Amino acid sequence: MLPVTAAGFGAATPTDQGGKLERVGSRGWGRHRSIGAALRAAPDGAVVAVAAGVYTESLVTDRDVSIVAEGGAHVEIVAIDEPAVVVRAGNLTARGITFRGSTPERAAVRLNGGTALFERCAVERGFVDVVGRATAKLDTCTISGATNVGVRASDAASVELISCVVEEVKGSGLYVDKGAQVRGTGSVFRTATAAGIYLRNTASGTFTGCEVARTGVAAVMTEDETRLDLVDCRLYDNDGDALRIDGSAPFHQEWWEQSLPNAPLTEVPDFGAGDAGGVTVRRGSVDRTGGSAVVVTGTGQLHLDDCRIATVKGVGIMAGDSARLAVTGGNLGKAATTALAVRGGAQVRLHDHEITDVEANGLFIADEARVVLTGCVVRETAYTAVHLAGNSVLGLGNCVIQGTPEYGLRVVGRAIARVVGGKISGAGQSGVRVEEAGDAHLRGVAVADCDFGIRLDTPHRPLVDDCEVTDIRQTGLEIGATSATVRGSRFRRCGAAGVFVDTGGEPLIDGCTVSEIGGSGLVVWTGADPTVRRSAFSDSKKNGIYVAQDAKGTIEDTEISYSVYPAVFVGTGSAAVFRRCRVHDVDEDLSRADGSDSVFEACTSENVRTSVLPAVAVAAPGLPEAALAKGSLKKSGEAVGSASLNELLAELDSLVGLSRVKQDVSSLVKLVQMVQRRKAAGLAAPPMSRHLVFAGNPGTGKTTVARLYGKILHALGMLSSGHLVEADRSSLVGEYVGHTAPKTAAAFKRAQNGVLFIDEAYALVPDGHGMDFGQEAISTLVKLMEDHRDEVVVIVAGYPYEMTRFIATNPGLQSRFSRTLTFADYTSPELVSIVEHQAKGHEYRLSTATLAALERYFDGADRGEGFGNGRFAREVFQRMTERHAARVAELANPSTEQLTVIEAEDLPDHQQ
Repeated sequence: MLPVTAAGFGAATPTDQGGKLERVGSRGWGRHRSIGAALRAAPDGAVVAVAAGVYTESLVTDRDVSIVAEGGAHVEIVAIDEPAVVVRAGNLTARGITFRGSTPERAAVRLNGGTALFERCAVERGFVDVVGRATAKLDTCTISGATNVGVRASDAASVELISCVVEEVKGSGLYVDKGAQVRGTGSVFRTATAAGIYLRNTASGTFTGCEVARTGVAAVMTEDETRLDLVDCRLYDNDGDALRIDGSAPFHQEWWEQSLPNAPLTEVPDFGAGDAGGVTVRRGSVDRTGGSAVVVTGTGQLHLDDCRIATVKGVGIMAGDSARLAVTGGNLGKAATTALAVRGGAQVRLHDHEITDVEANGLFIADEARVVLTGCVVRETAYTAVHLAGNSVLGLGNCVIQGTPEYGLRVVGRAIARVVGGKISGAGQSGVRVEEAGDAHLRGVAVADCDFGIRLDTPHRPLVDDCEVTDIRQTGLEIGATSATVRGSRFRRCGAAGVFVDTGGEPLIDGCTVSEIGGSGLVVWTGADPTVRRSAFSDSKKNGIYVAQDAKGTIEDTEISYSVYPAVFVGTGSAAVFRRCRVHDVDEDLSRADGSDSVFEACTSENVRTSVLPAVAVAAPGLPEAALAKGSLKKSGEAVGSASLNELLAELDSLVGLSRVKQDVSSLVKLVQMVQRRKAAGLAAPPMSRHLVFAGNPGTGKTTVARLYGKILHALGMLSSGHLVEADRSSLVGEYVGHTAPKTAAAFKRAQNGVLFIDEAYALVPDGHGMDFGQEAISTLVKLMEDHRDEVVVIVAGYPYEMTRFIATNPGLQSRFSRTLTFADYTSPELVSIVEHQAKGHEYRLSTATLAALERYFDGADRGEGFGNGRFAREVFQRMTERHAARVAELANPSTEQLTVIEAEDLPDHQQ
């Protein structure tokens, strides 16, 4: 063949080409009027130079020849009946030629044998057909306007497309069948109503830097035993699926050395994606897909390596039947339905892949599917992030699941999941939910920021090992009717219970810690029977361990501490066994409902105010070391310091203000003394109730007077201890049915032989809440006051109006609280006296001007409802010292007087 210059073919002449140049011109230019005539006359290796024009003829070549457009002119060959050109043998080179078929359904160019090179050519209204053992190379060509197929390669044919465009095809852009081979580089396949690239039977193809866009059925599709390699290719704006693998040849070198077993794995072997076989997509991108981005079914084997998938109207990736899919690196985002769906007997392995922004499930795995994910991220899904169903098996290794309004991981049916490492967070329901006949093994998993942490409700034996569940809005771990094993795990900052064992639950809880819990650390519900060993429950807003009515359980070598409610509560009919347990640093160690059959063997308590269990000073043998006491708690019944009656009355009299209260207390003292004298004289004692109502605004000294009143009754011999126990609604009212009465009784017991002071007592019966548990607390309190009328004095306190309403809520209260002491608000001079007392105690002095200014300051204070009285005076003094310190700090060398004297300028501004 002759070389061609950049300027075209016009420079070649018959003379300098040795007679191997044949010119064609339809209007008298050149030797021949038709290209066919030139070809018949041309020897092997000749060049047929064609002048501009339209040539209606069908050409056949069977030897080495070149057909070129003279000087870059427009040359169009229009087929008559047969293709515009047929290559039977030899080597054909065509440059700058447009080949137009007779109809769109028929071939415009056909190679039955030989080799052809098409450069800067166009094929219109017909397709390129390469069959047999023919070889075709198309370079910078355009194929358009065909029906059924744009380029077809079949049998043992070979086709290479370089920088070509295949478009406007009513069918598939490129169809490769049987054993044909195709290579594409930098080419574009677009606007095909079927597939952009379609391989079937034993065909194979390699495409680098290609684009497939605006196809109808699929951008790329394979069937049967095909092999395909896509590198740096883009599939975008396709109405159907982007990549559909309905079958492929298997990967060599036993890429899938064995089927994933029934036991879930978390390790991913080498993929061997460089081996021949299967379908490999490297560094590809899939954008704006109307169907699914990737579908692999049948016997298809596919490896996606560092690919990006975005904006999918269908499923992101779907695997089914006996398919094998491996995904390494890359990401998938903005799927309108499920991101990854695996069904049938498909096996899928993902490594270091990210799935984000999904409008359904992140992963949906069902049937007999086997899936392994390692180092992957599933984030922001509209439905459950990972849903496992059927008989499927899933392994998750060091994956992150984050952000879903439903479940992070849900296992149903007879599915099995194994999760090792990683984190599940931001689930609107449970981080992990295992139910029906599902099973799961969780090792070293972190679950955080979910509504519920983990919920296990399955007849299997799920495992939770070395996991951490934190910042849960409801319950950290819920265990249903299952024999789960929970060991070495930590549950912290849960809004409700730390661990809840529901009816039928028989779990083993071993070596776990539960702390900072908004409810009870461990709740054993009716019909549950857990075994708890070597665990610790601390910092619970309710009980450390709550055993409900008719519940069982064995709790051994366990530590309970720092609970607000009693450390352990056992309900009616409960039969729990506590062995070698240690309770410390709680107000009360044990609350037992009537009819409880629970037993405590070798259990001890330490630093407990109200103790039922034996007290010890050191930890019991075999228990883990606990924190030291947060503060010494005085035991119930411990007598207050001795003081004479006159000293106590003098202390009462020294209090600022409270003249009416002092008078009332003095009258009560005289009444008690008179009663004692009449008893000594053998006379009947007049009726007298020692229980009192303290009515007054905050800060008027109610608690201080209550404490003195207990000491005075002790000095009079009316109480053997005289200590004060403070209580409020939270100390008396429970949140479970049957919990309030034991709590109220426990508080009453702590006040035995002393004074029970209930501040804001009206909160026991909130206005408009007649069915509240507070009514039960009041009824229990009234009965206890009757049963122990000589052992405890009860003082209820609060705002005057509210206390009137409170006493009227129960006839028993009206009969037992017949005397009210009214604590009036402090006057301005009295408030000044309180500040003076505070100043003296802290080695400060108020100047005369300060005292006058301070009284004016209190005169101007807002004394509406809730005025703090003495508390307000103490706060004013504190702010005065702060302003004084700021002022003195500016002095270079302040004197002692300047350091101690508070001036009028140190008064704070009134706060509105």
